Order: sequence, then structure tokens, then C-alpha cells
Amino acid sequence: MDAELTARVDAYIDEVWEDVVADIAELVSHPSVADSAKGSEGAPFGPEVRGALDCGLAIARRLGYETGEDAGYLGWGDIPGEQATQVATIAHVDVVPAGPGWATDPFQVERREGWLIGRGVSDDKGPAVLSLYAGAFFPHEGITPRYTFRALLGCDEEVGMTDVHHYLAGHDAPAFLFTPDASFPVCNAEKGCFNARFSSAPIEDGVIRSWTAAEVSNAIPGESIVELAVDADALAVPAELADRLTVEAVRPGVARITAHGVGGHASTPEGTVNALKLVVSFLRANSDLLAPTERAFVELLAVLSADAYGEASGVATASEAFGPLTSNAGKIVMADGVITLSLDIRYPDSTTSEELERRLGALAAEHGASFEVASVKPPFSVSADHPAVQALLDVYREVTGEPAEPFSMGGGTYARNFPCAVSFGPEGDTSGFPEWVGPMHGANEGANEAELRRALKIYILALARLMELDL
Repeated sequence: MDAELTARVDAYIDEVWEDVVADIAELVSHPSVADSAKGSEGAPFGPEVRGALDCGLAIARRLGYETGEDAGYLGWGDIPGEQATQVATIAHVDVVPAGPGWATDPFQVERREGWLIGRGVSDDKGPAVLSLYAGAFFPHEGITPRYTFRALLGCDEEVGMTDVHHYLAGHDAPAFLFTPDASFPVCNAEKGCFNARFSSAPIEDGVIRSWTAAEVSNAIPGESIVELAVDADALAVPAELADRLTVEAVRPGVARITAHGVGGHASTPEGTVNALKLVVSFLRANSDLLAPTERAFVELLAVLSADAYGEASGVATASEAFGPLTSNAGKIVMADGVITLSLDIRYPDSTTSEELERRLGALAAEHGASFEVASVKPPFSVSADHPAVQALLDVYREVTGEPAEPFSMGGGTYARNFPCAVSFGPEGDTSGFPEWVGPMHGANEGANEAELRRALKIYILALARLMELDL
């Protein structure tokens, strides 16, 4: 590693770090949950997302970028190079809903004991700001890069990635791109994404009045609430659920049951507790109160929420390259007497979407429920031997002194939409989080400042290394 360049990078990070934190806080302050129902011309995902995009573009301009946008679907900042060929990053300024369980305002960054807490600090507003400061190193140091660097800022990653589809319909893809929206060292393979909906038959004379869990299907619910047309004192709480359920009387004849789990991202279920599963267990213990249609659907939910790997539902599988399938019974709603569950599956190359549809459709039919596939994205990978992938791995090894090999994951990132792209950090080992720090998509989402600083150094040096390659 070039000692002079490394010293310049270290000095740059020391100089700009407080600005980095301030810009992350400013970006987080926008409650930018994408909602196309609120869309308008120039703001297809609603005014809150538009505000976050404007904030990101303003940061880029202040740092010396030439900025542009694609009708509000996506924005970018360019650092012109000697060649028009692009090396790029892409991060997103939209976020999942805050959800329950926060100890602080999710849209005001709290800086505590070396951590930043707020919705988006790790997914993906913090990394978006890092990508802007990484590219800004070049003009700050008077360096003209070999290739043009483009920092893309997306607006619809959490919902459908229609922003990227719109962009690529009218713009060339970069020669190489990485997205700072996962973990280090390098993710070069992403599982397929399979989203489906199960709906009960219309319920007559039922006791379930309403039922909510996660607001989006790719979140493991940390809380689930069901209201029943039953007196609270008629309900039995199994002993094994007592410490995670609260039962309260809303009024005579109506009870509210709140399940307290441990939320997280659907693709990484380790360490989570699905609150929807807790409610299902409670309802099964009180099944004598349910109408037949309710009881049948609750039994289906018991199968779908039994585990996070599709074992009970019969879709479990794994491959050496991609690892195991994950399955999340997350979002649930009730409307017009029909209960609907959204199931989020991340699947390896050892199965197909057609096989998942066949098995899950049969399971729904067995329980008298309807079934439809909402969306499918096939597994995606880039060769680990690609020179750009090896360059990123080399930089990571040199900065951290740690061994590094590419890996696969269940999370779906922007990378899968580009011909030559990977995800690259910024997260490291999350096992040592304090109890008051939550994961991405969970309450109290947090990012460690030291890890973010290290990621910024890695990104700057990685961009410099990529500029040396023949792309």
C-alpha cells in the first residue's frame, strides 16, 4: 500500500469527520419512507424521499460534485475523470418505516459512546454520505481520477428498486460499481428474492378485529398487535409466552394482545424473535374462541412462522455458494374480513421460484387460503476472480490486516441490477453491539463511528485502486 497516499487519506478523514457526522444527521432527519401513492412529478416516491434526495445532492455539490438527477427517481454526483468511463457507487436515501420500540426519536441522530443511533445510519444514509466523501477525496487533493467517478443516490431500494430500473432505461451502466449496503469484505453473490401473499377466506362471525406486525415484508417484526372481540379475562396466556405478551382490555368485549419480539432484517434472522409467531402461538392456545376460517388460517400461519428457514413449510434448502434459504412471515394486515400475510423468502441456487410457488401454493390450498406470488428476483453473482473484486479484497486486507474472501448473502441490494457490481461493506462484526444498539431495519438502528471511519478509508483507497485497473 502506498504509504504517502494512506497518510493523505488519514489526514483527510481527520479533517472532514465532524462534517461527515453532521451530514449523516441531516440526511437522517428526513423520514424518507418511499410511498409511490404520495408521488408526483419530480418526486415519484413522495415528498419525504424527495427531500432526502435534495439533501444528498446538496451535500454532493458542497463537496465539489457535478450533480444531476433522473426525474426524482435517482440522483448522482460526478467527479469528472480523464475518461468518461465510469466507476460508481450506489447508496439509497429511502428507509424502512421506523416501527415501534425506539428509545429515541428515530429521525434525530443520537451520538452516544462512539455510536450513531437513528433510522438509516447503517442502512443506508450513513454509507451514502461515506460514498460522497470517498469520491470527494479526489478534488480535495487536487487529483483527477483516471475514470469518472459517479456517486448514485437511489430513492426506492427498500420497496422495489424501480428507481434503478428507470435510470438504466436511459443511462449506460458503469464499468464497475459497488454499493455500500451490506457487510465487509465483498459480497459477490445474492440469493434470489421471492415474495408471496397468503390470504384467508372471508371470515364470518370471527373474533379477530385487527392484526398488525411489520410494516414491510423484509422486516422481522419486533412487535405484533392483535385485537379480539373477546373479554380480556377470557383469554389464556401460556406460561412460555408470559414474558413477551401483554393482554389489556380495550373495553368490555374487546381485548388487545401485544407481542414483544426482537426485530431485524428478513435475510438475517439469527438472534431475532418474530413477534408474529408469538401472536400465532397465543391464538392457537385460545383456538376454541376462533371461528373455523380464522382457525384454519392461524394453523397455516403456524407453519409459515414456525422457523426462519422454511423447514416446516417444506421449502428448506441450501447450496455451498449461497448458503441456506431464509423465510420470514412478516407483514400482516386485516381488511374487509380477510387476513393477508406477506412472506419474504431469500433462496439459493439449489431451488427455483417455480418450485417455491408449487410447494407454497399447495400449502395454502391445504388450509383453505389463497396464494399469489408478488415478486421474484433470481439469484445473482459476479465472479470472485474479477480484477475489480480482487482489488476490493486486497484493499480490505491491507487496511484491516484480516483475511478476506468473497461471500454470498440473502439481502437484496442494488448490485443485482447492474452487469458488473458487488456490495462492499460498511458493516463488520455486529456481535459486540451494546444492548441499546439495534440492527438495520430494527428499532434503535446503530452504526459504530470507528467502523464508519475505517469504512471511509477503505472506500477511498478502493476507488484509488480501481482507477488503476483496465476496465
